[in-house]
Amino acid sequence: MRVALLSRSAHPLHPPGGMERAVYSLAKHLRAQGVDVTLFTRPGRNPEAFPGHVVMVKYQSYRLGPHGRVLDRTFNYPRFSALMGREVAERVRRGEIDVVDAQGLSALGYGRERAKDASLGAPLVMNPQGMEEHHVRGFKALALGRLKRLSREAAQLADCVIATDEATKDDVPRLLEVDPRRVQVIPNGVDLEELRALTPEDAMPFTFEVLPWMSMCRPLFVSVGRLEAYKGFGDSLEAFKRAAPALPRTWGWLVVGEGPLRHSLQASASGLQDHIQFTGRVGEQSLHALYAGSDVFLHPTRFEGSSLVTLEAMAHGLPVIATRAGGIPDKVKDGANGILVNPGDVDALAKAILKIANAPAERERMGRESIQLLEPFLWPRIAKRVIAQYERLLRERKER
Repeated sequence: MRVALLSRSAHPLHPPGGMERAVYSLAKHLRAQGVDVTLFTRPGRNPEAFPGHVVMVKYQSYRLGPHGRVLDRTFNYPRFSALMGREVAERVRRGEIDVVDAQGLSALGYGRERAKDASLGAPLVMNPQGMEEHHVRGFKALALGRLKRLSREAAQLADCVIATDEATKDDVPRLLEVDPRRVQVIPNGVDLEELRALTPEDAMPFTFEVLPWMSMCRPLFVSVGRLEAYKGFGDSLEAFKRAAPALPRTWGWLVVGEGPLRHSLQASASGLQDHIQFTGRVGEQSLHALYAGSDVFLHPTRFEGSSLVTLEAMAHGLPVIATRAGGIPDKVKDGANGILVNPGDVDALAKAILKIANAPAERERMGRESIQLLEPFLWPRIAKRVIAQYERLLRERKER
């Protein structure tokens, strides 16, 4: 089977985010099961390190700020998708591709080509990932209006639309206006072999700046993500302020990531500076060393997609305090491997922090449960499910 993966970004060609890692892992594990993979993406570095063939397609037409921001995506992403769609369609006509699997708006170009040419027989799978444009409010929602309309069109042109979690399955037909029968749940996942390779046995060289502080903090909470309001870092800080008088004297909170909220968070944490450390952005080995040196993963985001960071923390045997947002409830079972609270409920978050901070035996039990609950989210298993969907779509195509 020959599969085209379409994505605006992919690791290691571009900086690693959740989608970029998912595309890399999908390609790696499809190839391990005998699938021939070709990635279509924008120009990037180290294409030879990607597990498959790479075709780079011109991306930028207008210089409208940093890549991935609203203006860039609104004006450049659809043009890129059109160019990529024409390139993919030509290879389908030549019999070089059997299935097209696209991330987000990357599906639009090939979907439109296929709508014009019925001879394009390769089925189209679309994974809309977090669907941020459909969840935001206010001015940003207005700015993302064009992307919202185009993402609906792309989904309606696809044979199969992926929901990454059972918890968000109903959002896909509701927000993208597609037939629920065309929606399939296939999660993003983690690669335990890669995580073990990335986690140093000796964390000292990778966490030298924060390790002396870390070694004195128990329990140590860790949060990972872009420092923006919707990620819940402000809620976490307020919860720690409320919980602080009843927390163990040596508690700590490690905040890993960069973003526009950093300075205001640091200013607001002025009374707790002995307990809170901001690391900024760190490399992957350092990140996994920090996971390994922590006791609890804290992720009270107000909006979330599938949440790769939650799976990474679980793979390191951490209990999780998180919100019932996006795909998190598929991974965190309240009372089993962590505690779930409603997004924005700071009182409930403070109580959860207190509960888990003062129960070391319970933390250990929940951490063991986190590892047990990873099974459905391991990439070899996910790749088999993806291949089964490809085969189903190909059978249905032949039967028409």
